[in-house]
Amino acid sequence: MNCPKCGNELKKGVKFCAKCGCNVEEYIKEQKQQKKEIRSNKTYKVKKIILLILILILAFTVSLLIGINVLGKKSHEPKEDYNVEENNVEEASSQEHQVQGLPEIEFKLTEENKNIDVDKDGLTNEEEVKYGTNVMSSDTDGDGLSDYDEVKRHESDPTKYSTSEDNISDYIKVERKLDIKKKYKDSEVKPEEVKYSYSIVLKPDDLESQYYGGLEEFNNDDTVKSTKKVFNMLDFKGKVEYDTGNKDSILLVRRGKTYYEFSNYKNNDGKLTIDISEDDNNIDFVITTKENFENYKKGE
Repeated sequence: MNCPKCGNELKKGVKFCAKCGCNVEEYIKEQKQQKKEIRSNKTYKVKKIILLILILILAFTVSLLIGINVLGKKSHEPKEDYNVEENNVEEASSQEHQVQGLPEIEFKLTEENKNIDVDKDGLTNEEEVKYGTNVMSSDTDGDGLSDYDEVKRHESDPTKYSTSEDNISDYIKVERKLDIKKKYKDSEVKPEEVKYSYSIVLKPDDLESQYYGGLEEFNNDDTVKSTKKVFNMLDFKGKVEYDTGNKDSILLVRRGKTYYEFSNYKNNDGKLTIDISEDDNNIDFVITTKENFENYKKGE
């Protein structure tokens, strides 16, 4: 046995170290007591930290609940003032603007704000009031033409999607160089095909699909080793002709991590003819080969 204090070798049964005079039993007891106190202090500190964390969490939760309650009350309070761009548009008056599903905008036209152009469309607040357009929207009727262009350039109604009310938008008539104020039959204005790229041609069913719809491409899909970029159709009805250059090409639909073959397409010697309905918009289309898809299903 060695002295716990100085390390000097001790004979069995000896209570005192001959070298340092240490009472071995008392020293060992003191060391055990010190270790116990150290452990106790550490435990206390840990408990204190945990308690502090719990208090902070409780305080944050209470603050969050109070904030949600306040916001909830504010959201249900009637809105008496509508301030726009440094308070240039002031509280409600009799002038109302609510066109094509846009939020109702009420404001009082004053000398201070009448020359302001809140929506940056080229028309002042005073002109917006005059023409009945929305001060917060540069395209009140949502047809694709700005309020300024309709009023100043085309003399069309900026509050109507179709000035002549024939369901052909003013924007489409401008693009087709047609008379905005004339009513046309569907048979007189037919959709035309759109060449998206050297390998993709869109054949829309209607004018809306031609001028407001289209195709959007993304990255390739490595999971099924796509041979072309993944694509979506947006606001489009009609046919898509996609020349893949591979007679073994197939068209898949990707939903999350699930893939299945699209039902409404044909492969004519590498050229895919795809029928797109409204339900086929905003989904991922993936072009790959039969072999790649079979290997994927086998887990290779």
